[in-house]
Amino acid sequence: MSAQRVVRRVQVTGGSTFIISIPKEWASSVGIDRGSMVTLSLEHDGSIRVIPSGKKLQSTNVAEIFVKKEISEGAVLREIMSKYLVGYKTIHVRFQQDNPILRGKLKEIAVKKLIGAEVLHEDSREMTIQVLVNVGDFPLINIIQKMGDTDKSMLLDAIELFRKGLKDKTYIGELAMRDDIVDKLYLYGLRQLNTALKGYVSLEEIGLSRSEEILSYGMVLKNMERIGDHAATIATHLQEIPIDFKGVKDIFAFGEAVTEFFMQSVKTFLDRNKKQANDLLDAKIEEIKEMERKLSNIYTVEDARVLTTIRTIVGSYRRVADYSTDILEATIDLHDIR
Repeated sequence: MSAQRVVRRVQVTGGSTFIISIPKEWASSVGIDRGSMVTLSLEHDGSIRVIPSGKKLQSTNVAEIFVKKEISEGAVLREIMSKYLVGYKTIHVRFQQDNPILRGKLKEIAVKKLIGAEVLHEDSREMTIQVLVNVGDFPLINIIQKMGDTDKSMLLDAIELFRKGLKDKTYIGELAMRDDIVDKLYLYGLRQLNTALKGYVSLEEIGLSRSEEILSYGMVLKNMERIGDHAATIATHLQEIPIDFKGVKDIFAFGEAVTEFFMQSVKTFLDRNKKQANDLLDAKIEEIKEMERKLSNIYTVEDARVLTTIRTIVGSYRRVADYSTDILEATIDLHDIR
């Protein structure tokens, strides 16, 4: 049944009970017959959802992707990501011709970027990716907590590695690779929001109470994903600064203040504490800006390469502070939705 608006006249039965009829085509499509029970969900916006009892809306379970020989690798990867985000449980990829290199890349992406995705079948012309995790197993609050913990560890461990003089690429690579965890959580969070929007799962199952909250949560997920990117940038560039550089203590103080601000922002969002959000916005933003202004005295270094590195690091810390501010503003928006 195609999406459409149906108008019904409200009638009265028994002198006090309001009744309306429901479209027969829709009733048949969801298995409703005479005597069937339905659940009425009273929404916050004044509307009512009619849900067949014992029957849950199901997402379109299977997606088909046909890979022609002239299609680009990037286009195939984007198509798989799109199907995953929309909520498909099974993604069948069929190849016009054998392409072992592309199949290898697809398997790598499934493991590296998509939570719960596993390759359960593969041959020279076909691959099946199955999403095994259920949305309710990992609600949005848990996703945001995990993203926050990972971002924090990246920001703080980058400083700790420098202090310990650990500049081995193995350490730096391991730290920067944690950004993959943040990316996976971000994509899975978007998948949850999409499935809730389409009605395949209830808002309560993903930890929300109103549809108006979806936008704020989506913005926070994106902000935290971007913070992960900047944390990886900081980790990579911090190791390019000479160990005896005099201004490094000031950079670390700035970075630790920004990290603390970020951690407080995440906690405030999860607590939905509007007062704390306003207090942090009033007190911390100017403090952080003042710390950044004081860093201007280290920009006199003559080595152009080191100067560029410092500016990159400080710029990334500034962006982390900006995204943390956005998280606090989303906290205020969520409070006002109630």
